[in-house]
Amino acid sequence: MLETIINDVAGIFRATFLNGDMIALIIAFGSVLVASLIMRRGTQIGSMTLLALVLFALGGFLRGYFRGAPTAETTYGDRAVWQLESSWSHFMNLQAGTLLAYFIAFMVLILVLFGVRTVFGRS
Repeated sequence: MLETIINDVAGIFRATFLNGDMIALIIAFGSVLVASLIMRRGTQIGSMTLLALVLFALGGFLRGYFRGAPTAETTYGDRAVWQLESSWSHFMNLQAGTLLAYFIAFMVLILVLFGVRTVFGRS
């Protein structure tokens, strides 16, 4: 069981932070950076990880919304509703292990950035 979780976390980490396209990488690193900069104490790691995941999801939604030019018969409202339904469907199809892997991967990166900021902030 533990090996499965570690493999899932490593796979999510590679897919999101190492092999993703450039826009997905910017969204992921931006959300982790914002969360690590907002974090004041190490005990806030849970809420900051959730914040980073929400920012990552919001960034993915906005990326999908602004991708491509709208056609003449679709409105911005139609695109927003379609993108929201698509994003929600993708979220609902995620397995619990995948969600846990995302949480752990984002948490580790936030802790690393917070640690670096703390070390260099004291000197």
